[in-house]
Amino acid sequence: MLSLPSKPWKKVKLEELEDGRFRLKFVSGLESEQQFDEVVDEDLVQSLGTEDRIEERDGPSRSLVLSIADLANFKRKLIFASIMIGVE
Repeated sequence: MLSLPSKPWKKVKLEELEDGRFRLKFVSGLESEQQFDEVVDEDLVQSLGTEDRIEERDGPSRSLVLSIADLANFKRKLIFASIMIGVE
């Protein structure tokens, strides 16, 4: 049986751009650019599929532009990284 991690939850906003691209902006849970980098490198990257990639990374605004092939699968994987989509 799978269990959810015991990390603090981070809330994000997911905005569709164009051509399978999405802007993901952290709206809570990160106090510094260093925390942002850690969450992206350790948690979010694991949620990406084989065809997904990070196109732009903006530490000061705590946002990313992602290319996502399977959005439903990506959203499901975010749960296991303690990342919750709060606003779409």
